[in-house]
Amino acid sequence: MTIATVILFTFVVLLIVGLHPGEVLPVFAPTEAAETNPPSEETIPVFAPTETNTTEPTYQEENEESTELSPFNVFSFYIPANSHLYEAFQQERPELSPDQVVWMVNAHLHLPFFEVIIINEYPNPLLVNTFYRLPDGFVPAELVPVNNATDHLLATPETVDAFRALRAEAQANNFSLSVTSAYRTAGRQYELWSGRGYVDGSTARPHHSEHQTGRALDLWGPGGLLDASGPTATGGWVAQNAHYFGFIMRYRADTTHITGYIHEPWHITYVGLEISMYMYENNILSLEEFVGRNPDRRSMP
Repeated sequence: MTIATVILFTFVVLLIVGLHPGEVLPVFAPTEAAETNPPSEETIPVFAPTETNTTEPTYQEENEESTELSPFNVFSFYIPANSHLYEAFQQERPELSPDQVVWMVNAHLHLPFFEVIIINEYPNPLLVNTFYRLPDGFVPAELVPVNNATDHLLATPETVDAFRALRAEAQANNFSLSVTSAYRTAGRQYELWSGRGYVDGSTARPHHSEHQTGRALDLWGPGGLLDASGPTATGGWVAQNAHYFGFIMRYRADTTHITGYIHEPWHITYVGLEISMYMYENNILSLEEFVGRNPDRRSMP
């Protein structure tokens, strides 16, 4: 085929498809638009990150992350407002388990005794200690004689009924029990505290004594103040059976760092059968721990 024939053939084809010969460009040649015009918003690849998913996680993501990272909020007695206190106390006391950290902070035991004073204004307050005090002028709603109608020792009716049942059971097992101290006024407690040089730990401050609630009893055994000079059979029996009657051994030898008071094996406190059995069955040794694990329980029923 001659060159003239090829040119003629090409011209015929261009006429058929309707193009001017000057419009035919190599397919790889860039156009001016492709070089100068940016792509429209519609052409942004779908995988390009948006501002929302790169800078601000959703609430659900934050919540899930905190749940995974926090060793404290898995407990039913976790208090969100205390989260920063849990973390600080755990760093200060790394030997404690997260469980211990939470209940101890709830009970204010991350602080020195008497550093924070909270007035327990419940009509029948459960916890009275180095942090919780009774309001000025507090007197139990009702007080009755412990032993007989002329007895000067007074306590709440529930405490007296429980003690008489405890004493009867003790007598049935050949143990003798009596009460040497029960309800005290704030004035009487001040006399005791000041008479011992205002020293905390052996005597409670006025308004910080369980005796003022009318639910604390000091017991007397055959040899004097119960277990005052060492373990006795009577004291051992009381320690093993008091919870069956709604009492707890309030100031144990192994809880002085929690209660702030010396070991007083003669001091029992009426908390009701529900709480005393709960503490016994769950090996809870102090009211501080009970309230720390049950932060809504600040009052007797």
